Amino acid sequence: MHFEHPLNERMRKFLRLEFVLAQARHTLHGRTAWDTRATLSHLLEILDTLGRGDIKGELIAELERHSLALERLRQREGIDQAQLGDVVARLRQLLDRLHGFPGQPGQALRHHDLLSTFRQRAAIPGGAAPFDLPALHCWLQQPHELRQSQLENWLGQFDLLAECVDLHNRLVRETARRSQQIAHQGCFEQSMEADRSCQLLRISLAADSQLFPEVSAGRHRLTIRFMQQPDLSQRVVLCRDNVPFRLACCGLS
Repeated sequence: MHFEHPLNERMRKFLRLEFVLAQARHTLHGRTAWDTRATLSHLLEILDTLGRGDIKGELIAELERHSLALERLRQREGIDQAQLGDVVARLRQLLDRLHGFPGQPGQALRHHDLLSTFRQRAAIPGGAAPFDLPALHCWLQQPHELRQSQLENWLGQFDLLAECVDLHNRLVRETARRSQQIAHQGCFEQSMEADRSCQLLRISLAADSQLFPEVSAGRHRLTIRFMQQPDLSQRVVLCRDNVPFRLACCGLS
């Protein structure tokens, strides 16, 4: 069982995008009107997560950084040069596509009448009921194939974004310093190394563990407290046992 904790705002954004994009892909092929509603909600989450920032510029900067770091590995012995070459070529391909992509991902959807109305009503508890949105209700009664085609068209505008985010996050996770640790009486503290750039913490516990970490990570110190909640009707409490876990500091350059 793995838990992740981002250590900067850009990594936080990329993890959230990975999450909402995965949700949309999961519900996309559902055949009911409820599945379509869920996919529309996830589509709006993607747009909200993107906000008004320059996600294209951020991805270009990160993928170029990965490309430079991997190019330096070509000089090291024991590296699978064929696999390394494939990843570098993939990075360059995505960078070329990003540079040629007009505007920001999903920009046109921000002005789509149906989606804009759905967003406004969805902000009100129960505000997206059929009588509130008759146009949406009418569209949801259309055949599955028609709705599916439209959803694929809308979500297709994020295909390049999803490819870039997925590759970036995978490279961050794979570039890690791993160590076996013990949280004494449920608590673990460690100084953060100022000379190493860590973007993401991954905390691994046994698959059958009932514990979960609460992480506080500043510039100089990392604190992890392992919590438990055996009964969901009671409050979360600190585990007082010694907890073995695996810690990975990911995204090291």
